Amino acid sequence: MNQLKQQPNWTLYSIFAAIGIVIYLVVQVLPSTAQSFFDAGTSGIIAKSAAEEAADEFVQAHFGQKPASTHAIHQSNQLLYGYLSKEKLFDQYGEKYDDRFPTDTFQVNTEMPDDSKLFIYVHMETGKVVSWNRYRAVDTDLLGSKEQFDAAMDFAEEQGFQRDALKTSKLNTLTGAVWLEVKGAKAGEAPLILKIRSEKVKGDQSIVISEYKPTFKVPEAYESYVDKQTSIGLWLSIGGSMFLSFVLFVLAIIYAAIYRKHTSFKRGILLTVIFLGFYMANNFNMMDGILAELGEQLDVGAMMIFNMAFTAVVTVLLAAAVYFSVIGGDGLWRSMGRRLWPRSGEAGYGDHVWRSMWLGYLAAFSLLGLQTVIFIVWNGITGAWSTSDVTQSPYNLAAPWLFPVLAWCAAISEEAVFRLFGIGLMKRWFKNTFVAALIPTIIWALGHVTYPIFPATTRLVELTILGLLFSFLFLRYGFIMTVFTHAIFNSVMMAISLMFMGSFGNILWGIFYIVLPIPIAWLIRMWDRRIPDDKRKQPVPVLEPDQAAT
Repeated sequence: MNQLKQQPNWTLYSIFAAIGIVIYLVVQVLPSTAQSFFDAGTSGIIAKSAAEEAADEFVQAHFGQKPASTHAIHQSNQLLYGYLSKEKLFDQYGEKYDDRFPTDTFQVNTEMPDDSKLFIYVHMETGKVVSWNRYRAVDTDLLGSKEQFDAAMDFAEEQGFQRDALKTSKLNTLTGAVWLEVKGAKAGEAPLILKIRSEKVKGDQSIVISEYKPTFKVPEAYESYVDKQTSIGLWLSIGGSMFLSFVLFVLAIIYAAIYRKHTSFKRGILLTVIFLGFYMANNFNMMDGILAELGEQLDVGAMMIFNMAFTAVVTVLLAAAVYFSVIGGDGLWRSMGRRLWPRSGEAGYGDHVWRSMWLGYLAAFSLLGLQTVIFIVWNGITGAWSTSDVTQSPYNLAAPWLFPVLAWCAAISEEAVFRLFGIGLMKRWFKNTFVAALIPTIIWALGHVTYPIFPATTRLVELTILGLLFSFLFLRYGFIMTVFTHAIFNSVMMAISLMFMGSFGNILWGIFYIVLPIPIAWLIRMWDRRIPDDKRKQPVPVLEPDQAAT
């Protein structure tokens, strides 16, 4: 019987881990920390409640009404953010334009007593209102084209722009919107465009600015490239990951039934319940991120209900995939003479979990460094860059401290589906270990290509390399070790993101999640040591496949 390799080369893994964590900290963490330190004189990120108060005051002063309700979410100009990232213009843009035209704002969704709706954009550090847009105003009329133009020019002057530096870019007489280009104001090749929409108040005929949207318009070639890459990523994800993952799910049900005598259907219950509970909690935690992704949608209530219902159904299906994958995968491997997932209560189980946890830290630190190197090399080859993603923003979380729990959801589900079951199935089919590891690894990697990193193939390359290393660790040290590795790998990144939000509480939560695997493994080992030797479970007998199928 092939057993797990219980004693790794701790010295070698420790050296890799030390090198990896140093590379990760120096390249990815310390630059952000240094920037936070040198920017300590700024006000920092204001609270959402402060953004809501600023929006409330602005609406009363500008529109003469008190809002019925306000709700702040983190919003980002993803196109401009990505363009600045690609062209390495962030520092220049920050010094010259960020105070008045920030890429990231708090979007305050504002409901009015007259059923109109406003979207107020508040600077995340200064608390100043930088743009707005009003919909469904029943107390206003459209202006004539000349009035629209004159009102836009007058308002632009009030905002500090010189009239002779403005030229008309576009005029829409149906909506009352005027687009003005500001001469000499550019971020790279992106000119500053002011969108100004004016309306007349019924009764007194005074002019109100219903919309003011200054933005830097990225070059069409860049926008077209991003659209094309996004489309490629979407199709790779749908065809290469979602469809094939569903096929694996169906096969997991079949193989769980075929190899049921090699395992137990009770084994996957706890992991499935943990995954389902954590993932459902995360779905509700990320509702503001979904709301931010919808942008300026007027009737978001029904859309949010549909989105949450759909997400809940998908989450249940994912939980089912986890359950049948751990059962089918365990049965497959035991039928081939490998116990890659020792059972609780078997001899040495607690010590195996304890070793797996520590080895998981060393492997995770090593992989964090390797991932950083891959990004550096790939960036040098392709000029890869990333942009913002409001669905993943910690500022769009109802409870930011809960976010790193998602690390365990990903670790449990992905290691179960793509490693424990996926590699086991491919090993049974193709016999060749490398092929068995490569196929599910590519399917796993394709599930990440929709992340806002360009070219779309960047994450495919990165995660194929990392996935093969996860596969090596799985085959050598087992399922529990790779779950710890995956959870620690993700937890470190998520915890650091949480800590960068500031506040003593977030820093403590970040530290908590980074060290959480230690008490988990310790408790499992202590519980296991309480089991008398004469009460230990006997290993599930290894049967031939034809016996298992009967």
